Amino acid sequence: MESSSSAAARRRLELAGQGRLAHAAAVELVRRLAAATRTADGTGEELADIDVAPADDLRTLDGQLTILAGLMRERLRDPACELTRTDVADLSQCLHEVHAVRFSIHDLLGHERLRRLDQLDRGLSELRRVTDQDELLETVCEAAAGACGFDRVMLSRVDDGVWRPWRSYSRDIGPPERDFLAWMREVPEIQLSRMMLESELVRRREGAIVTDASSDPRVYRPLFEVAAQTSYVAAPIVTGDRVIGLLHGDIDGGEVVDLDRDILWFFAIGFAQIFERAVLLSRLRDKRAEMMAATRSLEAILDDLTSSEVALATRQETSAVAVSRAVRPVVAARPPVLEGLLTTRELEVLALMATGATNDRIAQRLVIATGTVKSHVKQILRKLRVENRAEAISQYLRLTIGARED
Repeated sequence: MESSSSAAARRRLELAGQGRLAHAAAVELVRRLAAATRTADGTGEELADIDVAPADDLRTLDGQLTILAGLMRERLRDPACELTRTDVADLSQCLHEVHAVRFSIHDLLGHERLRRLDQLDRGLSELRRVTDQDELLETVCEAAAGACGFDRVMLSRVDDGVWRPWRSYSRDIGPPERDFLAWMREVPEIQLSRMMLESELVRRREGAIVTDASSDPRVYRPLFEVAAQTSYVAAPIVTGDRVIGLLHGDIDGGEVVDLDRDILWFFAIGFAQIFERAVLLSRLRDKRAEMMAATRSLEAILDDLTSSEVALATRQETSAVAVSRAVRPVVAARPPVLEGLLTTRELEVLALMATGATNDRIAQRLVIATGTVKSHVKQILRKLRVENRAEAISQYLRLTIGARED
């Protein structure tokens, strides 16, 4: 089975070959057009001097052919031009061939875009199967290289105006790639400035392309020097209203084009959604585990209350005994982190809160005023940085269960 690396290389060779055919046809058309329109006014001589775009720049080549077609149509319609039947036939044939070459270029570019988009969709579909955020971060660079057709991909983090190159993937590992990995480890963070391409990505939140890094003032010079590439694309990873990361991609020994920029940008959009879903699923799993632990603890407390012996006593005395029995196992496993944060009395109040006891019952159990209990509750919420009693109880039970397991 052909590897993704060899497939990408083979596809680039095919495109280059087709581009060279279109380029050769355009050069021949310019020569024939110059010969067919060579007159005393020098028009043909000017056409003969046209610098045809290179084979790897099909869009520019298409634009030049559009201009040539316009010149031919004008000459055919111009009554001042004395054209023989042979001249008209030659010009018409050239015009037809110009349109044929342009059609082949459009067909080539259109099919290549559809092929790249289909490859991107398959890559994102594979990535959607991963629901663990750590696994996503480990595989995103390789997935981007395969889905977008790049040889190297770098993932960076962005936080508070700081750009941190983080992880990378390369199809081939050689001295340049090892130097690049060493550079990423040595440069923990880079302050973004308005002149940098990465700052532009964060501000505009769309993909960007660098065709010549040696002369582009936006390029971060240390990255250019260690990357050993003069052409690359980059795209931001946006979740909500924040840019949380960047993706950079390049082709070994080749130049990137606008389509490469668009494909990487589409991948960044898809990955942002996939990663956000993974984070939310992880948080839901954690909360579910906390709720299950809290439920088990509550069940144990209720079992203790319902299975305790009944004594001939008033309701107030019975409630005090029940609360005392319910809270005893909870107090016995105070986590060290809470002992350093809360006072002994606040720990007692929090333990009773975890049993479901009201402020009045807590006051009766600890033999203090209800107002004092309210004051302790406020201090507990403030120190634990929670909004209500339920969150405080959840945090207490989670830490207490962890202390028991230890």
